[in-house]
Amino acid sequence: MKSKLIVQATIIFLIVIVTAPFTNCNRSNHEKSSKQTSQTTGLKNDSLAFGDLNWVSDGFRGKVYLLPEDTKALPDFDSMKPVNTLYTKTINIPTRDWETGFPGLPDRVEWFAVVYQGNFKVKEAGHYSFRLLSDDGSKLYIDQQLVINNDGVHSSLSKTGEMDLDNSQHSITIQYFQGPRNEIALQLFAARNHADEQIFPGNSFTLFTPHQNSHVRDTFLISLVIIVILVIWFISYRWWRKNILVNKKKKNWY
Repeated sequence: MKSKLIVQATIIFLIVIVTAPFTNCNRSNHEKSSKQTSQTTGLKNDSLAFGDLNWVSDGFRGKVYLLPEDTKALPDFDSMKPVNTLYTKTINIPTRDWETGFPGLPDRVEWFAVVYQGNFKVKEAGHYSFRLLSDDGSKLYIDQQLVINNDGVHSSLSKTGEMDLDNSQHSITIQYFQGPRNEIALQLFAARNHADEQIFPGNSFTLFTPHQNSHVRDTFLISLVIIVILVIWFISYRWWRKNILVNKKKKNWY
């Protein structure tokens, strides 16, 4: 009887361990979706200029950060915690007045930053030029290499950079910060062999959004380790019960 109860309890425990990450994830996604819907309701289209709260598969993921007032340059984002996440298929915000607030932060019109990350494949290998326009500071990294430095507090300003790209997959990061109001701008252009430039990714690149559920994968791996430990424990218990305990009873009998 005790053995059956132990087996049943172990099975129930394993089911809870396996399903917990996914249950929490679904609940979190539902709560996030409800929160996102309430946040975006009533905002003007211009407030979505930097991206939307809904995930896309073929774009950038942007981590949003709050900055101290009077920030003069891009900070060290590794030491900061993001307050929200945005998604966009392109970086195309021409110079404009900023009046409507920020997605997920409707009362924020200055002193914030966004770090966009994505992966892309080059359709045709070659020499590419890039132009990054921003108000205020920005930087462009490709494969962790700094290509354009357009940092600092300034009005709309363009800077350029060039590099050779093969047709494998590459990573791209755009760091941007908005200092004092009232104007904003952020655009990334690209051209192959000095041809006519296009808003990135244009026709030359295929863009992929970084995976959004890496934390779910990590949780699942941890759960898997726990399950393996429990299975080993259960097998060991059955072996002990079958061999040690039975032999002990036989000894006592004789």
